[in-house]
Amino acid sequence: MASPVTNINRPREDIKILFDHELANAPGKSIIGVHLDYPPEGFTPPHRHGGATVVAYILAGELLSGMNGNPPKVYKPGESFMELPGCHHTVGENTSKTASTQAIAIFVVDTEVVKTGGYEALTVLDEGW
Repeated sequence: MASPVTNINRPREDIKILFDHELANAPGKSIIGVHLDYPPEGFTPPHRHGGATVVAYILAGELLSGMNGNPPKVYKPGESFMELPGCHHTVGENTSKTASTQAIAIFVVDTEVVKTGGYEALTVLDEGW
């Protein structure tokens, strides 16, 4: 398994909102789809997701992901993982020096989180980032 790349001067992921819908069958909740594009050696700093449940699905490349102090795991195209509310996502990175990684992340979140904090509230970076 690849080990995390620790240089913080690496590029960040590119984020594009794909959709945002309030859920009629779950009042007060929204489902939001996000496309993530990690350039070579791109990463997301340690973070949480504003109380959301998140499912990530890898489209291309490989993503090294670790949560809640568990050893990081490499996810490949067609694989997915889930982050439960309160989850601490400590490792999220593309360890390739040449290829990008693409993923879709689906958030189920309290609608008010996004209405008051914008899409930035979906990913709350650890203090110091």
